[in-house]
Order: sequence, then structure tokens, then C-alpha cells
Amino acid sequence: MFEQRVDKCLQMLAGVIDSGRPNAFKCAFPGRKSSGTWRLEYAPKGFGGAHSGRHLYNMNGGNVNEVDYFFMRRENMEQKPSEDTIILRLPNRENRLPDVTLYVRDQESTVLNEALDNLPWTFLSWSIHRGLRDLLVAFSKERMDRYRDCLAKTLSLAVLNMPEKLNARGWDPQFVRHEMAGMASSAVLAGQGNSGDAVRVVTDIAAILWDGDASTLDETHFWRQKTPEPCSAILSPMAVVALVKCFVLEWSLDLDYQMYHDLPLELYLG
Repeated sequence: MFEQRVDKCLQMLAGVIDSGRPNAFKCAFPGRKSSGTWRLEYAPKGFGGAHSGRHLYNMNGGNVNEVDYFFMRRENMEQKPSEDTIILRLPNRENRLPDVTLYVRDQESTVLNEALDNLPWTFLSWSIHRGLRDLLVAFSKERMDRYRDCLAKTLSLAVLNMPEKLNARGWDPQFVRHEMAGMASSAVLAGQGNSGDAVRVVTDIAAILWDGDASTLDETHFWRQKTPEPCSAILSPMAVVALVKCFVLEWSLDLDYQMYHDLPLELYLG
């Protein structure tokens, strides 16, 4: 049985990462934009003034006034970006072509790294706010690709070395012995996909590498590290959890957060 957390599902659909702790990290993400050049702008407690998933977040008991926000502003093409600016390519909202150029400055990069470290843990893929997914997948891609081989090897070795733990979690011993390692490795190396089965395989292998309580998986300190962890065939459990949470983003289904406009009124008043 794979647990799915309804509160986190709704937050991710609304485009909000909420750590749920005292002095919590709460940040919301913008939707897709039209083709062109844009600049990401971090606005503390700015979600209340945004045209994003704030109505959906409010309808599910959230308080938008507590949530930070990333605005996307049209960029002045005559002004060159600073040296610390990261340039991302994102899909546009009309036809998903990757012709949206986004400038990400140092302050915004710091907050994005914190967002990656505060992604909620899940054993299943998300139905997710497409702007959140687009931005975090693009921002993390270079580092994910750097660790992809190492993550695949670490997961494969875990299956080979700890099959009894997977058997105890309900997996078929024949599947564990013959297919599980290869399936996990192939999914990680693919970079993206839409197989819920592959996500469940990868996340459950990651779970057996974590000695602590599952409730502690929501926060890692991997993406914010000043000195990156060396890439080896045996990554630390924290690195595995952080990378697998990002893997789940790559394999999640993005949705238009404004779909609630088309829902029947009875759902709001029932």
C-alpha cells in the first residue's frame, strides 16, 4: 500500500510548496507564460497579489497571505543579464514549445534551491501545477543530469544488497530478483516519463535506504549545499531522497491549475 497525502497533493496542484513546519517555507509558483524573455522575481508574502493557483489554495484551507511568490516579469531586451544569472528555457502556454527564456538571478536561485529541498515526499507521482513543474525541472536539470548515473547505480545496488527489505514491503521476490533494479535504473536514466509503476519502484527503493522516520523525508539539505556531494556509486541516503523527489517531478502529470473554473458549483458548496 502506497500512502498518498491529500494535503500535499492539493498544495502541489495549486503550485505551492509548504514545508508545514514552524517558520515554514511556503512559496508559490507562476503559471506558464507566452513566448519571449522573462525575469523571475521573488516576492515575500506575494501570493495574495498573484494570478496563479491562489484561489485553489484558498478553497482548500490555505492562507495566501502567508505564502511567498515568484513573479515572472517581462525582461528589457536592451539590458544584459548579470554574470550570476542562470538562463532557463521553459515551454510556453500556447503550444508547449520551449521558447520562453527565463532569467534567474542569485537571490531567486537561493529560494529555488530551498524549494527543491522542501519538496514533499511521495511514493506516487503528482498531478501537479505545470508552472511549478516546469520551473523546478528546468532549474534542477543540470545537477540532476550530473548525478543521474550515480543515482541509478545506487538504487540498483540497494535492490541487489537488500532484497529482503523489499520483499518485506510486499514486492514479489521474483520481480525484486530479476526486474526491479533494471526498471529503476532505466527510469532514472530516461529523464522523464509518465509511468506510475516506475515511480513506485524508484521511491520504494529510496525508502529502504532511509533509516529515519518517513515524516523527516520532506526536508533535505542536498540542493542548498555549498560543497556538492561527490558523485559515486553509493550516494548518501539524503542525496538519494533529494534526487528521487526531483525524479518524481520529472515523471509527474502537469495540469492547468485554472481547471477549477470548469468544475460544477456543487463541488464548492457541497
